[in-house]
Amino acid sequence: MAHPKHPHEGHRERVYNRFLNEGLDHFEEHQALELLLFFAKPRCDTNELAHTLIDHFGGFSQVLDAPVSELLKIKGIGLVCAVLLKLIPAMGRYYYISKDKNIVQINSDEDAVRFFIPRFHGFTQERFIVAFLDDKHKVIKCLTLAEGIRNAVAINSNRIVAEAVLAGATNVILAHNHPGGIALPSDSDRWLTAEIAKMLKTVNISLCDHVIISEGDGISFASSGYLPREDEYCFPVQQAASEEIFSVWKR
Repeated sequence: MAHPKHPHEGHRERVYNRFLNEGLDHFEEHQALELLLFFAKPRCDTNELAHTLIDHFGGFSQVLDAPVSELLKIKGIGLVCAVLLKLIPAMGRYYYISKDKNIVQINSDEDAVRFFIPRFHGFTQERFIVAFLDDKHKVIKCLTLAEGIRNAVAINSNRIVAEAVLAGATNVILAHNHPGGIALPSDSDRWLTAEIAKMLKTVNISLCDHVIISEGDGISFASSGYLPREDEYCFPVQQAASEEIFSVWKR
């Protein structure tokens, strides 16, 4: 016995074809979200749910940035929908990093900014990422060493030194993001950069740069004149290098 045609099947096919022919540029936010929800709710009309989400959170990006706990409070959003919504920015970040996976050397401030921008894609909280390089500025490894709140992150300075030594790095580049802000260093950013540079120098490792990323843009301390020179290290290391130092990076 043939199954009756689903009442929304024709609508979905039209939306699919519109996307394939036009892309998303001319979709309203609720229409783009409706299309996305098709894949989590194959037998439902997702238009009303898309409107509800947009109205509740304030916009398409805010829906994707919302915590899972908040998404699950919305009627019609179950775990599958919540996972799909959180998957989109994460997949975007994974995609951008994959596109740049052939970047094996960072030889300029432009290279540094380009290297780090995709690694902060979609994050709504501050993160602190460190790239460890050899003497030819080839990237040995890149690690996320801290996650924080929207405007602060706790940095274990000693771990940066330990990871650099373990990797056999001779150069280090720091990076963190300013979610929803501007890519300019605060006094705390500059203070801690000098502290970390001084600690790295005790084991003959150079701090090449510190990059701040915000909204897909970034600045380089090295090219902006913020990176301290050795003769400018005026901030004392707070404890011996063998002890743990946790500093709150706050703006």
